[in-house]
Amino acid sequence: MDKDGNSLNHQLVGKAPTTIHLGMLKRVESIWGETNLKGPFTGTECLDGTKLLVPGIEVGDYINVFITSSNQKNGTYAYRFRTEGEPYLDGDIVFAQAPRKGNTVSLFNPQTGQEDIKVNYQCADIERIRGFWGCCEIRNAEASKTVVFRPDLTPVPKNFTSFHLQLQKSKRNNRKPVQCKMKIPSVVKENQSVFKGSVKQPAGGWQRALISGSTPKKGSSCEGVLVRFARKNSPALVNRPYYQDGHYVFVKVPESVEPIQLYNIHHPNSPIEMSYAFKPGIPVDLKGQWAVAKISRNASNKRMLIIEGVPRTHPSCQI
Repeated sequence: MDKDGNSLNHQLVGKAPTTIHLGMLKRVESIWGETNLKGPFTGTECLDGTKLLVPGIEVGDYINVFITSSNQKNGTYAYRFRTEGEPYLDGDIVFAQAPRKGNTVSLFNPQTGQEDIKVNYQCADIERIRGFWGCCEIRNAEASKTVVFRPDLTPVPKNFTSFHLQLQKSKRNNRKPVQCKMKIPSVVKENQSVFKGSVKQPAGGWQRALISGSTPKKGSSCEGVLVRFARKNSPALVNRPYYQDGHYVFVKVPESVEPIQLYNIHHPNSPIEMSYAFKPGIPVDLKGQWAVAKISRNASNKRMLIIEGVPRTHPSCQI
């Protein structure tokens, strides 16, 4: 793995860092089950003190777990996997997010160090729980793998709003382009597509911003889609809605495998969808965070996004 604990499995030698580290991956731990908790969970801690909630194990079990991106005040959820034979056996309990789209989810694969074991997700009313994190039982582990949602172990709250309904609401409230001012340097770098500037926030006046996209044909005024508001120590993030190959855009990395959506200026109620992949060496735990992505082409010549890092450290944003 690299110095940040990210898997280097199946990576070309030429793209690997000069120093390769041995040890546990960033989101993998070997733990003892320590405390009986409410419901199906057993509590334990990582070496760094992070509290974990693991379903389907007993106090005293010594196991390997994969740490998910789901957490609550009592700890972060994790689930068991095996390093010998099949990583998941019939009857195992994992903690997974109901797919926001389609009917498959991905489980951690100890052979690759990635979440790339595709399994079918079964629930009697999947539209009701899309996006919900909960306990699932492994069925038919050796053949066509399936996980079955167990509402008896993790009941769905009455006030839970499924991703399907959130998406419908977001489409109704789709953000329209807002006024921006771009600071165009006297000498624009080759292929530069991120610029400093300011944006007029709906309820906060003008705020400093990083603006991605091409420069306006005349002057510094332009329009862009405000994808993230300015924060105390970081600027707002704005995408100019005219996407070109090789340009960068600001995106929020999905929690699951659904495509990333970009504002469609020609059809505002029909977002542009692009698949995405992580640049080698970029941690997959960027899920749920704002990132910098390059518009590229895949083997089928279809547009896709390559996640290259976060705005605070990505070279294109150091301006």
